[in-house]
Formats: sequence, C-alpha cells, structure tokens
Amino acid sequence: MIQNQELTSFFVLVLIIVFYFFQVFQKTKLLYLFRSAHYHFANILFLYNKENLNVHGKINYFNYFYIFFFTLINVVIIVYIESFVFEGFINSKGMSTELSLSFLSINSLIFLMLLVRFLLIKYILEKFLSYRLKFIFFKNYIVSIIIGLLLFIIFVFYNLNSFFTIDYLKNTFIILIGLHFIFQAKNYLSLIIKCTSKEVMYFILYLCAFKLAPWLWIYQDLFPT
Repeated sequence: MIQNQELTSFFVLVLIIVFYFFQVFQKTKLLYLFRSAHYHFANILFLYNKENLNVHGKINYFNYFYIFFFTLINVVIIVYIESFVFEGFINSKGMSTELSLSFLSINSLIFLMLLVRFLLIKYILEKFLSYRLKFIFFKNYIVSIIIGLLLFIIFVFYNLNSFFTIDYLKNTFIILIGLHFIFQAKNYLSLIIKCTSKEVMYFILYLCAFKLAPWLWIYQDLFPT
C-alpha cells in the first residue's frame, strides 16, 4: 500500500529543493514568475497594461525551468482527477499498487494530449502567429504555472490533514480554476482588441481546437454516457 502522506511529503521536499536551485541558477525567471503572480492578484478588478510583465528576447519553452513546471501542472491535473473520481478515497485510505497501475493509462492519455497540443502549437501554428499572440500564450502559460502551484499547495494541505474533506478540495479547486479563467480572459482582452482580423481567427482556432476539444475528448473517454 502506497502511503500518500509520505509520498506527498517527498514531493514537497523535491519542490523545495528544485526552487532552491532555481533561485540559484534561474533567478530571473523565478522572479518573473513571482512578480507575475503578484501582478495578476493585485489587478483582479482591472484590465492589464500590455506594457507590464513584458519579456525581452526569445521565449524558450524547452528550458528546464518551463519543462519542470509543465510536468508539475500535468501531475496536479492528474491527482485532482483521481481524487474527484474516488471521492476522497485516496486521501483517507491510500492507494493500492493495483489502483496505481490502473491509473497509468489515464495519466498517459492526459500527458500525451497536453504534450501533443504543445508541440502542435510550437511547431505548426507558431509559423502563422504574430509576436503579440505568442506573448499572450506565454503569459497564459505563466498563469497556468501560478494556478498549478497553488493547486499543488492546497492538495498538500488536504492530503496531510485528515480533517479536510473532499468538499474542501472541490471548493478550493473551483475558486482557483475560476481565477485561472479570469486571468486568462483578461490577458486575451488586454491585447485581442488590438489584433488584426487574421490574428483573431487564429485565436478562435486555438481556443476551439486546442483548448476545448482535447478536454471534451478526455471527458467523454473518462465518463461515457
């Protein structure tokens, strides 16, 4: 039987160590991440200034800094899906080896979907996107990292404290996902009003084909009617 409290403590230790090395070797990116988090939460009621939180130079998603957070976000998504499906069973009784193996196909499917979506946008759509749209997508990726970290912290509190029920996890999840949509929508609105009609069409294609469609496919696969 895998003891989830011990496993969670291990991941927390790993995260602390990783942040320490990021502070040493990727301090600029880490400061940008924290500055972005403060900026988004401090301007919830206001539209963003397009000049704020700008990025100078080429954005390299294949830097190990962004690869780590891409993996972390996927892990957070997976553990939340598993917790909701089993209604707190994982928190209270732990996860058997058989149950862990049964999740392998679901986890692989979600990770593969996210990876394919990223590669398609990186190598195909990027040829047609302007710098403004690329910057919007990068800022929304930063938003995903921020919300992913907060979801991870909340899950740690939930998993290490038996008095937290699954309702606590669901309510905090809804709040943070709501903030995620608010931050992303404001990023879009801050620049989309200045985009050309061609950029708007690419933007709509991105939302429909790469934001909504994959998750609808996953939902239908996990919860067939």
